Amino acid sequence: MGYSQPPAQWLQGMEGIAAGELTVPENHDEPGGRQIAITYAVIQSPSGDSGVPPIVFFSGGPGGNSLVPGLVGFMQNHPFLQDRDIVLFDQRGIGLSSPLPDMSFASFDVLAANANPEEELGLTAAMISEYQEKCKRAGIRPRFYNSLQSARDVGRLFDHLGYERYILFGGSYGTRLARIVQDMYPDRIAASILDSPAPLSGDFLLNRLDSYSLSLGRILSYCREKEACNEQYPDLEADYLAAIAKLEKEPLQVIFRDSLDFWVNAQDGVYLLRRLLYQDNAREKAPELIRELQGEGGPVLRDVLDFEYELTGGLNLSMLLSVERFENFNPGNTGEELDAAYEAYPLIPVPLGFFDAFYRAGMDWHQALLPMPERKFEPSAVPTLLFVNRYDPVTPPANGYLFLEDLSNGHLFILDEGGHGGGNQECKASVIRNFMRDPHTLPDTSCLNLYEE
Repeated sequence: MGYSQPPAQWLQGMEGIAAGELTVPENHDEPGGRQIAITYAVIQSPSGDSGVPPIVFFSGGPGGNSLVPGLVGFMQNHPFLQDRDIVLFDQRGIGLSSPLPDMSFASFDVLAANANPEEELGLTAAMISEYQEKCKRAGIRPRFYNSLQSARDVGRLFDHLGYERYILFGGSYGTRLARIVQDMYPDRIAASILDSPAPLSGDFLLNRLDSYSLSLGRILSYCREKEACNEQYPDLEADYLAAIAKLEKEPLQVIFRDSLDFWVNAQDGVYLLRRLLYQDNAREKAPELIRELQGEGGPVLRDVLDFEYELTGGLNLSMLLSVERFENFNPGNTGEELDAAYEAYPLIPVPLGFFDAFYRAGMDWHQALLPMPERKFEPSAVPTLLFVNRYDPVTPPANGYLFLEDLSNGHLFILDEGGHGGGNQECKASVIRNFMRDPHTLPDTSCLNLYEE
């Protein structure tokens, strides 16, 4: 197993961790061209059994960091480590792996501005143009920062680390990347665990409209069916639509973290409610946030803004745009067609904050596109566990069924849970750990809160 000296000081000398940097081509079809670094860390199991396949973690986003102290520390104490090594790596363009100039906080400033949808689109287009120039000056070609190139990085990493086989663990976008790796290197994969599946065949904006509308509709139904919620919020849907209408006329100014200023416009109200639905307690907190948006704000709104700000610091938005422009943008979607698409979603009465402007302006980020017929996974016999939450606002249960179609040894579990990837983590870890020990035998899943259709 080969290691080199890692570039991050905090990784060096950590007990039980072997870290290094692997050099790969920016474009794998130009092996002699510009080179970039892929940084990784192997958290070594106390079992010391090098014959057991390690688990390789694929972060979400796209653009989410893996090599950060919080995640490394979490994995150092994870029950998975009792059985096998854990491999973490920053995908190309992120964190410690030749990061792209990151527009994340510039985008947060756009989101926080007192701007209507048209103004937000103009601000977003100017921001994207600025970061295009930054990439150009640095000699970076964003068109090569995508899942297909990243998967080939992983193949190089497999060879470099030297294990015979690997277990893949992907969350959210990480499921897409892991699934592509599963197709490229089937003989190297012992099993896969894919939580909150993100397809290769979707549309960056339209799928989000669909999944948010579905999730919010289920939240509204949940409140109607729960006596206590219905008594407190007898017409939650009308309250929600009234809140958005109010924000169109009177944006709400919020100060959070003592000094950060945020103007909640109508499109931001939709965006922030969608963001709340990522959390495990969304069914309980969504009615509270809707009420706060009708008034002068409150603790739930400030908590969501705080959550959004934390996510901004852990996500390279330039990488997200590079990947999604290649894989999930449809250049045939004109502005008029996008405007018309909203007519199918009465629960989205204004453009979806951030995503709408990012999609429209992001068409110009780069011009590389994965052909539509290639936006699919190959049939796979690799033993695979799939998890998805019923109330997930971004990767709904339909995504799980879509993944399952091409998995002859796949098992799908729809959890009656709120949030994106949340739920009973102790139970899920137990199920996954038993599956990894014997991927050809379905483990006991009785502790899971399964949704029965």
